Amino acid sequence: MKKYNWIFLSVFVSFLSCEKVKDLSDEASVEKFEIVNYTPETAVLDAVYMDGGDIIIPVQPQSDLFPFTLHPEMTVSSTTHKVLGNYTLGEDIVFSSGESVVDFYLIAESGFVHPYKISLYPLETGADIKGLVFDGSNKTTITIDPWEAKIYISDPNRTLDDGETYIIKNASFTVSENANVEGDMEFEFTDYNDVWSVTVVSSDGKRRDWKIQFTELIQIPNSNFELWGEFAGINNGVTTVDPVLGKGKGWATANNSFVLGTLPVTHNNGKAAQMTTKVQNALVFGEVIAAGSLYTGYFDLNINALGDSRSMTYFGIPYTLRPKAMEFDARYEAGAQMQQAVKEGLKWAIKDVEGVDSGHAWIELLHYSGNDKFEYHARPTEKVVVLGRGEMIFDGKMSSLKNWSHYSIPIEYTNEDLLPTHVAIVFSSSKNGDQYLGAPGSIMEVDNVELIY
Repeated sequence: MKKYNWIFLSVFVSFLSCEKVKDLSDEASVEKFEIVNYTPETAVLDAVYMDGGDIIIPVQPQSDLFPFTLHPEMTVSSTTHKVLGNYTLGEDIVFSSGESVVDFYLIAESGFVHPYKISLYPLETGADIKGLVFDGSNKTTITIDPWEAKIYISDPNRTLDDGETYIIKNASFTVSENANVEGDMEFEFTDYNDVWSVTVVSSDGKRRDWKIQFTELIQIPNSNFELWGEFAGINNGVTTVDPVLGKGKGWATANNSFVLGTLPVTHNNGKAAQMTTKVQNALVFGEVIAAGSLYTGYFDLNINALGDSRSMTYFGIPYTLRPKAMEFDARYEAGAQMQQAVKEGLKWAIKDVEGVDSGHAWIELLHYSGNDKFEYHARPTEKVVVLGRGEMIFDGKMSSLKNWSHYSIPIEYTNEDLLPTHVAIVFSSSKNGDQYLGAPGSIMEVDNVELIY
């Protein structure tokens, strides 16, 4: 049995005990988190701060920062029974990039689970680029990477194919206070390998070189689903699709230590993603129906939220373009008997229900107006506006869907004023899987997802 299976088995057993022992505390918290030492020693850090379950380490970007290794001293509350997950008390933490995240869990005396996350935050260097405008830049997407000092530009109406060029004129940079930019303010790109550089000089003379590159229209990496694996800090270390750019930056599954609902299958001399609706054994809580799913975002298992599976699914990744459609290859086959898990007391039980299962595919372009961490569970919220949407339902009564076909979902925009900040794309083997409703054995297979501009 894998390490994480043992971890969550112990969590469930703890839950069983807490239902009967009322005197045990539900509380568990990190009381102190201090960094004792780190490498490289030249790194510049600020004071660590905690925001709920987030432990944030401010560090200044520099060319030789990664891998960034630190040795922390962490103490937890007296009511903490165990520390589980991807961090072990007393061990070093290694960040391979500025986007790396370390997830762990504090288990209270009662068995209540408190999720925590350790992440980095880029401090200003004094020679930073914070914005870029140029002639026509309002129609482009500009992405600034403070860790690597890179700027990426893409234009939904332009490519560099067939000898075309892309020229930036009258560039104007927003930089750190009292800093200056050295270099040309006009850049010509003839292919996607062209890289231009400017140097930002801080008020105290510190110099930082920034690279500028024109990129192809953005496709989500690994949209042919060739890459799969087990990754620290993602899906509790079980097999999942490779998000390539990191957790919350690419494709994800809801696979966990108890059910693997989405796995790779052979298709067209490569791989495709196969989603399967299954009966999931929730141990002391009975059985539930779990749909296989594939989506942009990430999944965080929280057994305190077993009655609300959608709250564990974080939809959406950073994205700022306006595609007109989404195309993909797919096939769908419904399971034999529709069933639904119904909570009876403290346990869930599965009941047969009428109907035929259906698969689901949808895409939403989102605008997030909040200043805190982006969070979207495909439910209305004041901070998230849905700018455009498209969907397709795969009716299990149609036998023709069992064969592979190519599909296109047009996106209808209802808001043309705001720019997208995120895109959520979802595929599911059971349309109402979040309600624990579906037919075990329903299969949806998807390959070659492409955003059409």
